[in-house]
Order: sequence, then C-alpha cells, then structure tokens
Amino acid sequence: MKRMLIVLTIACAPFIACAQEPPAPAIVAGFLGFTDAQGARFGQLLGALQASVGPLQQETMVQQKALESALSADQPDPASVGKLVLQIRALQKQVGQAFQAYHEGFLAMLTQDQKEKTQAVVGAAQLLPAVKAFAEVHLIEPPQ
Repeated sequence: MKRMLIVLTIACAPFIACAQEPPAPAIVAGFLGFTDAQGARFGQLLGALQASVGPLQQETMVQQKALESALSADQPDPASVGKLVLQIRALQKQVGQAFQAYHEGFLAMLTQDQKEKTQAVVGAAQLLPAVKAFAEVHLIEPPQ
C-alpha cells in the first residue's frame, strides 16, 4: 500500500496543489482501499487522461482565440467563423470522450464495495451546493 501511494504521488505530480495535503489520487486510493495493482492502474488511467486531454485543451484555446479574432473583424467571414465553431465543438467532444473512457476504466477496476463507496461520494457531491448555502446563512458550521 505504501509503495502504491508513492507511485501515485509521483505519477500524479501535476495534480498536486499543496504540499501540506496528500494529493487527490492518493486520497482516492486510500479511501477506496486500492490494492497495489489498482493503484498502478489508477495512475495509468490518470496519466492517459492527462496525455490526451492536455493537448486537446491547448488546441481548443488556440481555436477559441482564432474565433475571437475572426469575430472581432469589421466584416466577420461567416464561413471562417462556422468552421472554427465546428472545430472547437469537435475538440470539446474529444475531451468528453476522453473523460468518458477514463471514468469507464476507473469503474471497471473497482470491486463492488469500492463502487458503492464511489457512488456515496457522487451522492455527497450533489449535496455540496446545499451545504455551502446552509453554511452561508449560518445554519451549519462551514466545512473545513
């Protein structure tokens, strides 16, 4: 388990935002009780996601800047604008497909107990807006 957490920490270094807290992948792995094999697979899935989505997001930003430029012209060319919109939409679809494959791969590696824990987290995430609102009107203590 310790080796798995080290591997996840190294593999997911780009996701580490704060040195004081464990990285999110290590928290997920610990919460779900991953085996070493599951931890390694999770690291592979995250790496593949980052490798596929990163370039797509960069290309999307380039195309969006080109679209802004085309739209700011005195006489925007409808064909150019339409082409850029379609290119951006295609890139966004590819990003969505990459996330779908990542989620499917993640769920496929889980045991039934781990799937139930994951579903509980998904359910809890749906409550977050209500928790925030309750905290803002001082009905509950804000989450730490």
